[in-house]
Amino acid sequence: MTWPDLSTVKFVSNRLATEADIIQGAAVFMLQADDQPIGKPLSIDVPQYAVHTDGQSGEKSNVVIIQAEEANGQQILGALVISSNKLIAGLYEEFILLGNSKPS
Repeated sequence: MTWPDLSTVKFVSNRLATEADIIQGAAVFMLQADDQPIGKPLSIDVPQYAVHTDGQSGEKSNVVIIQAEEANGQQILGALVISSNKLIAGLYEEFILLGNSKPS
């Protein structure tokens, strides 16, 4: 498995994601209530490398964090799974953040 260069990954940083971001593959979710945006962006580096552990299966995946938001006391991250190019969302505690330098 080769980690991608972060400059090749679409992402949303320092703002809430929009529907256009999701369509372009730069975001995974929109936090809304009554069709109105809620929450705020998390203060973490986006994009960055991480490892996600699935809460049900325990399966670990190498990912790139492409979105980070919080609302109603929950911190949610959107990520690109490197091995499959699938987009996932998970709670902050499901991820081990690895920073902006390519892991070896």
